[in-house]
Amino acid sequence: MSTGTPYDLLGGYPDRTRPLVTHYDGADSRIELSVASVANAVAKAASMLRDGLGLPPGAVVSIDLPRHWQLPVWVLAALSAGATVGRDLTASASLAAPIDVRIVGPQGLAAIVGGADPGADEVLACSCDAFGLPVPGGVPAGVIDVGLEVRAHPDQFSAEPDAGRTAALLVRGLLVRWAEVASTPGPQPGARLWVDEDTGESVLLHAVAIEPLLVRCSVVIGTGLQAERAARIRATESVTGRAGQ
Repeated sequence: MSTGTPYDLLGGYPDRTRPLVTHYDGADSRIELSVASVANAVAKAASMLRDGLGLPPGAVVSIDLPRHWQLPVWVLAALSAGATVGRDLTASASLAAPIDVRIVGPQGLAAIVGGADPGADEVLACSCDAFGLPVPGGVPAGVIDVGLEVRAHPDQFSAEPDAGRTAALLVRGLLVRWAEVASTPGPQPGARLWVDEDTGESVLLHAVAIEPLLVRCSVVIGTGLQAERAARIRATESVTGRAGQ
């Protein structure tokens, strides 16, 4: 397996029109992103982190988004920028380093508005709207609305030469360098993997973004679903297994 960045690996899919990320929520929304669409979104997000915010390789990014299609995009983008990436690092003792960027969804933003410590030098807020729209009503001073800012960045991304060496992911409480992550065995090629509220927090970032990427399969994310509807979706989407096992 190549140790190029996640963005590089997205470019290696033979069919970039095939689905990579599909997201269902309790409001009957279904959003499907092809490999090309994910690569485009990752390029914009990685450019925003590196060029817009000046994030250097090895910086720490806490990705505290809910289970949503934007979650794998930001994981892959932060790693492609050479960052050390984890989940809820403000409440974790697993990484004894200051957080440079924290990416939050509606719940995290509400806590910050309510007076909680943002816990990072820069805070990015995602509305987690199905179509990636800005946060309704705007964001407080000092917080960057991803829906407003990320679209202005380029559709392609060229990683720094050392990005693949500095990138790392926190998995099950252990910090794993990208070269090791990219060489771990994955699911069967072509698998259709399921992620929902039962996917463990300690493996979520790997399950939702890395497992599908490494063997060119795809992921279906279900949030806020009743059990019967979730079962129907898994059958309709030809899900073959659960990610993060």
